Amino acid sequence: MPEVRPEILKLVSFCSDLEINAIPEARLADYTTFRLGGKCRCLCHCRFPDQVEDLIRFLSANEMPFIMIGGGSNLLVSDNGVECVVIRYWTDVPHIELRATTLKVTAATQLDDVVLFSAEHGLAGLNFLSGIYGTVGGAIVGNAGAFGRQIGECLSSVDVTDSHGHSQAVASEQLEFGYRDSALKMDGRVVLEAVFTLVHGDRNELLKKRNEFLALRREKHPDLKRLPSAGSFFKNIIPDASGSKRQAAGWFLEQVGAKDLRVNSAAVFERHANIIVKKEEDCSSQDVFDLSQLMAERVKKSFGLGLAREVRLVGYFKGDNPSAPLIR
Repeated sequence: MPEVRPEILKLVSFCSDLEINAIPEARLADYTTFRLGGKCRCLCHCRFPDQVEDLIRFLSANEMPFIMIGGGSNLLVSDNGVECVVIRYWTDVPHIELRATTLKVTAATQLDDVVLFSAEHGLAGLNFLSGIYGTVGGAIVGNAGAFGRQIGECLSSVDVTDSHGHSQAVASEQLEFGYRDSALKMDGRVVLEAVFTLVHGDRNELLKKRNEFLALRREKHPDLKRLPSAGSFFKNIIPDASGSKRQAAGWFLEQVGAKDLRVNSAAVFERHANIIVKKEEDCSSQDVFDLSQLMAERVKKSFGLGLAREVRLVGYFKGDNPSAPLIR
């Protein structure tokens, strides 16, 4: 076992005082739904906003670079891992505060736990997000959505912190939401908590509709325990004409025979042409990256369309831009 660097030992000691679980040389494959990825210098698992703020201040003061992850559901981490600290802001215990029709939620809370909570309390507005993996924070940064709607539509405000641990409240209008995008993705601010403003609805109808959404996802998406994945790999196509609907990337991939494609143990999911799955344990992140490149090349050749990734890359891959940001 390699010797732990002095600065990491100092970090582990700091985290211990804050009840943050710090794991030197953590294998990131254990913290993503793709079950892929190499090691980081240290993984620090935070559950509460104040832990994140204090930790970021420490890392900034000690000039230790870091990246943030949540549930790891929309990431493809390099086989070589990353030479930095990883803050994992995630909890399996929901932290939700209800006031009339408003929910205040920690960004570490799993998104589907919030959706279920709102339906059980007869609050409408989040049901379309049923079954989507990941945390509230990750969903906001990527403006997650389904069925033509996006999380930014029902968000009132967020508490964020910057790379030095300076925090502020920001109205949703200032987050520059776009399709699977937000200002947060570009500027690196971290979501600590979020406030959603919902409306009253019929509890039974909401739960019934939620079950329908879940059934649809089960039909089209893999069981992550059996076939690890990161969900839809490419964004849908934004049309040129104003008022037109986005076109499903999966349709174009289906037309070019993507479901028959495979690179070693990475394969396109048999029921959804826009999802890549890890078929065997010997699958590598590079296999997935290479397969995604092949899929995009086929669509480009046949339709002249450039597919944009929805899944974010972490670390470096052969065939990618060597000067690309660490997480993109």
